[in-house]
Amino acid sequence: MASTSDGPRPTTAPSTRPLSEYESAVAGFTAAGADETVQRVVTALSRVHKRLDNFYREQLADLELQRGDWGVLQALALQGPDGCSTPSRLADVNGVSPSTMTHRLDLLAERGLVERAVDPANRTRSKVQLTRTGRELFNHAVLDADMVESEVLAPLDEHDQRLLADLLEKLLGA
Repeated sequence: MASTSDGPRPTTAPSTRPLSEYESAVAGFTAAGADETVQRVVTALSRVHKRLDNFYREQLADLELQRGDWGVLQALALQGPDGCSTPSRLADVNGVSPSTMTHRLDLLAERGLVERAVDPANRTRSKVQLTRTGRELFNHAVLDADMVESEVLAPLDEHDQRLLADLLEKLLGA
């Protein structure tokens, strides 16, 4: 649809089919004066995000994890197979207070997902790392999510998926 001072106007012959919720949202933003292409991108990204966010919320509930728990598991897993971190670093990465992180680590340790040990280089500091159970849970969750994420991207062929990735990375780099 093209935007004019009189509001959105179809660029093709009028259709008798009703507008989808997505198209209605784009038309509404465009009618308010927003750029149509920008709104198509932003609205589409928002819809994809919501779809994935709903899945992640359900997945975390199934795994009996809170979002913050996942943030800890993810931060540790991304350190590599033997990676570890400090509670204060995990608090910084996850944007929570040190006391909140201590409580979260206590709960994760009770479940056998993380373990804490004294840092041999600085005995006043502790190191946290995933247990084998924690790493297995992380890997399982990633594989489950990958199936759903792949379904979301399935309408795009491999070339278009790479192109989309390149374009989004270009946006992130700007």
